[in-house]
This record gives sequence, C-alpha cells and structure tokens, in this order.
Amino acid sequence: MSPLIIELDPLRAAGPVSLGMSFEEAGRALAAWGTPRPFAPYPGAEPLDWQLWDSGVSAHVFCGSAGVVQTVEISRAFEDPDVEPQARVLLLGMDVFSVPARQVIAELGARYDVDDDVGHGVVVRELSVGMSRDLGEPFPSADRWCFDGVLIAGPGYYDPPPRDGGS
Repeated sequence: MSPLIIELDPLRAAGPVSLGMSFEEAGRALAAWGTPRPFAPYPGAEPLDWQLWDSGVSAHVFCGSAGVVQTVEISRAFEDPDVEPQARVLLLGMDVFSVPARQVIAELGARYDVDDDVGHGVVVRELSVGMSRDLGEPFPSADRWCFDGVLIAGPGYYDPPPRDGGS
C-alpha cells in the first residue's frame, strides 16, 4: 500500500484543506484522507473543528467560532521510529516525518529565519509553519530524529504579541 501524500502549501493549505475554507467545506475536503469527525471544545457544545485519526496521520482542523479554517495540524501516527511512516507530509518537497530534523532545519534555514528556541520544535514565522517532536516517544539518535507534528496557519500566526508602548 502506498503512503498518503499530503503537500503543505504554507500560508494557504494542507493538501485539499485550505485556510479560510468554511467548516462544511473543510469536512468534505478532509474526507480525502479518511473519515473526519466533528469536534466540540467541550461536551454539549456545537462542533467547531474537525479531527481525523486514520490514514497514518491524525489531523485537527481548527475553525473555532469564526467558522472557517484557521489552522491545520497534522501529526504522525505513533509508530516505531524505525518504521517508515504511513503518510508523507511534504513541506517544500521535504517529508517532515521522515527527513531528519537537522536536515529540515538546515534547508529551511538557508531560505528563511528558523526559530528553534520554542521548546521541542521549530517555527518558520514567514511561512506560519511550526514543527514539533513529542519528547515522550522513543527518542532515536540525533541523526535520525524527525518531526512528528506540523501546523500551518495564516500570516502572523506565530508573530509575537505587540509590545506595550509603556515599557
């Protein structure tokens, strides 16, 4: 079985799910990857987001009260780190789930400012992309360490909050 391929288009889309797409459209688009489920922030609340847990990835499409896609977060299915992922998530041609993180950071850093001082991940503010690694999972050697989560958003998502004029 060939892996699911999801191409990230920073500031625009993750595969068929586009930023700014309506909640209903996002659910239909997400069905290309599996069976999406509406997600409510708490029991009894109106569903505001979509979640998916099959096809070798988990995905959370956040619409919130705006009713349109604001972010798309994709996580690698928890598998043995020595096993090839069931899904390939491509960012500028690199599979962020199988290319070593050092290489992803180096290639992105050659074109963009990469902020790696954000805990257990990196952020590329120009692209509104964040990538992370769950440190609770088995940790392979540094040369094989790969990201297991990526989030895309619209412009400004990772910008720091504005400073107070008084400080």
